[in-house]
Amino acid sequence: MLDEIHVVAISKTGERGFPQDHVVEVAVFKVDLSQNMMESVYDAVVHHRTASWPEDVRTHVEENYGITAAEVDLGRDEGEVASELRDVLQDKVVTSFDVKTDFMGYLKNEPWDLAKEAEVSTAISARSSFVFRFPPSRVGDPDLVRETYRNILPDDPVGVGDSKGAYDDAARASALLLELYDRGLY
Repeated sequence: MLDEIHVVAISKTGERGFPQDHVVEVAVFKVDLSQNMMESVYDAVVHHRTASWPEDVRTHVEENYGITAAEVDLGRDEGEVASELRDVLQDKVVTSFDVKTDFMGYLKNEPWDLAKEAEVSTAISARSSFVFRFPPSRVGDPDLVRETYRNILPDDPVGVGDSKGAYDDAARASALLLELYDRGLY
């Protein structure tokens, strides 16, 4: 029986995937299913030179994830963050709210290259759809994890409110995973 799973969330410059778009923040929560507990184990904003970004990209990042261009400019080196993330997830079972977008669109590609590092499990969104129905066209929408969380866990048990970003979305997805596990749906 699986006792532990790591939940990954990313903030990105757009929804097209690599190489057109890039990760600007990554967060990981470790979820202990047997103890019904979750804890943050990694969070980093990734440095990019935002001066070269079109205005719509800066707007996308700020509106969808609450991260300013200044925060991205001050972020950590992408290669270092990718290396640390691989270390955190080495030989672990991992998931995200939207595995297809997060892993196939971004994290299996360089410099992240997580395809060999971890065992990717079923997307939380795939199991959430048994409780909260949403059209398939919504997959990849950054607000979907937030909307699903509000519908399944309206009391906001992790206290993230309306905040955005990878850390908050990883907390939401982790709480959803625990709830789905408790209901026998994950």
